[in-house]
Amino acid sequence: MSIPSTKYQQVMTSIRAKIIEGKYPLNSKLPSEPKLQEEYGVSRVTVRLAVDGLVRDGLVERVQGKGSFVRKPSRVSRLVRETTVESFSQVAKESGFVPTTRVLKVEKVAVDEKLKGNLETDSKEALHTVRLRYLDDDPIFYESNYYPLPRFESLPDYDLTGSLYAIFSNHFGIEKLASDNTTLSIKTADVETASMLNRSVGFPLFYLVTQIFDENDQVVQYGEHLIASDRYQFKI
Repeated sequence: MSIPSTKYQQVMTSIRAKIIEGKYPLNSKLPSEPKLQEEYGVSRVTVRLAVDGLVRDGLVERVQGKGSFVRKPSRVSRLVRETTVESFSQVAKESGFVPTTRVLKVEKVAVDEKLKGNLETDSKEALHTVRLRYLDDDPIFYESNYYPLPRFESLPDYDLTGSLYAIFSNHFGIEKLASDNTTLSIKTADVETASMLNRSVGFPLFYLVTQIFDENDQVVQYGEHLIASDRYQFKI
């Protein structure tokens, strides 16, 4: 995990930790800006930028004339079990959200040693898609996926703003998806990712790396995903 480099990021990270630890409970009022200035030994501008970041992250709400209050972010939950594969669109809908998707990139890429192993392919090219997934217009999921060729040569012909798993079932005859090779870790948002996901720099993101297999144990997809931790949670 990277260490915040600016004063306001350091203050923001400290306040965020206190919220997560329960020192500032849900619906409690944060200390005033002058008190935070005194506590951290920084300027009012620095404190304001730090609180702005927490507001943008959904952890804090400013109430006119009353101050800043800790709020509980609204999350979608994904169940993680061995070999279980769930569709983001399906899970989001079942949780009461409206999921939407923006396709950022569809391209063919050269297969290096890493992709060769993860896609279990001898092909020199693979299909690469990049999508940004939203919950109620809030960008929370940056999804970079790779598919073996020539099997998925026609994938770009279909509507990639919906569920890929539905496309696999309806157009590629894949009846069952499973994954027994998934890792979950934490990364922090850099400037580019923070802008894309509308979070602050240093915001904690889930980093999900996974291989998806069909019923014949052939690789369907290899993915590397960055997910906003305030709107998504994993249940083991």
